[in-house]
Amino acid sequence: MLKQYKINTNNLPKVSVIVPALNEENNINSCLDNLLRQDYPNFEIIAVNDSSVDRTGEIMHSYEIRNPKRILVINARSKPVDWVGKSWACYQGYLNATGEIFVFLDADTTICSPSAITIAVSYLIEQRLDALTARPKIICENIWTKIIMPMLWTFSHIKYSSLHINNAQNKTGYFFGCFYLITRKTYESIGTHQAVKNEIVEDAALGQKVKQQKFRLKMVRGEHCVSTKMAGDFMTFWEGLKRSVNMIPFGSKDISNICLVYFLLLEPFIVLPFSVYLVFIQSPENSNLNQILLASDLISIVLIISVITIQLSIYLFLSPFYAVFGPIACTIISIAFISSIVKSRRRGTVKWRGREYVMAEKIYSTVQPKK
Repeated sequence: MLKQYKINTNNLPKVSVIVPALNEENNINSCLDNLLRQDYPNFEIIAVNDSSVDRTGEIMHSYEIRNPKRILVINARSKPVDWVGKSWACYQGYLNATGEIFVFLDADTTICSPSAITIAVSYLIEQRLDALTARPKIICENIWTKIIMPMLWTFSHIKYSSLHINNAQNKTGYFFGCFYLITRKTYESIGTHQAVKNEIVEDAALGQKVKQQKFRLKMVRGEHCVSTKMAGDFMTFWEGLKRSVNMIPFGSKDISNICLVYFLLLEPFIVLPFSVYLVFIQSPENSNLNQILLASDLISIVLIISVITIQLSIYLFLSPFYAVFGPIACTIISIAFISSIVKSRRRGTVKWRGREYVMAEKIYSTVQPKK
């Protein structure tokens, strides 16, 4: 967990907070207000309007007028065809940044503490890190996100466990896109966002490059400092889930791990009614093996529900009640994974945050809009 370190605040390096925003008129006010309340003594805010068609740019410029010494607004021109996602906007922010440390922040991120940047930078310096990412508090705003997120959070540990990321010998790297820090030297050494311009999940790809090039990266718990929203109705969440999964470059090992987790999590629930039937109805007089099977199923179910309950209580700060929906969540997520893996083998187009991309052999390019 992020902790406050006692360091000389007079010698803290300049920080550039880069905020890319695409159609974020409902969130950008809160984001910028929270940033302006930060107690870090030497930082600038680079707000990048990523070709928004709503009032995002207008709101940004109103903040710049009121805070010209603190906020610089960049209107990113239309991105090149071979750039995907928000990497282009982040790169434009970098080109205009003057800090020694970059903080990349999503526009819908809420910084809960006025000392968040001070704490994060202090930790980065004290631990002699090259990059740092904080696991946020996830705010689930509807019933579907509350049901699915605990299991989705569990699935994420398959590949992006903090034990792997914080292990210098392990090459696994990952950034939570809503909040991460990286030194200018490290960022430029790995090729900036230009090196991941074909990646829609650019934060994961960027974190991977940090570890691959043997820079020091650490993931910490930051729920007390940073929060992000999981909003929308079921169809919105479902589409977002499928698209997110579809963008991840799965290898054969990842697919086998997902299938294994799917089997382990759902098998006890699927087999349970058959075990009950065999023990109490079909052959109650000769059911030693069936009783063992039933006992194993019940133990597995208790363990699964317990894991989900822990995720709900400790990491998502939700009622343990939603743990009973674990089988539903696992089914939905697994279908999304399977659907996305099948689609990833085909050519086609993918829609993402109002933009359309051509997908071919894991390489994405922007579809030029019709004139």
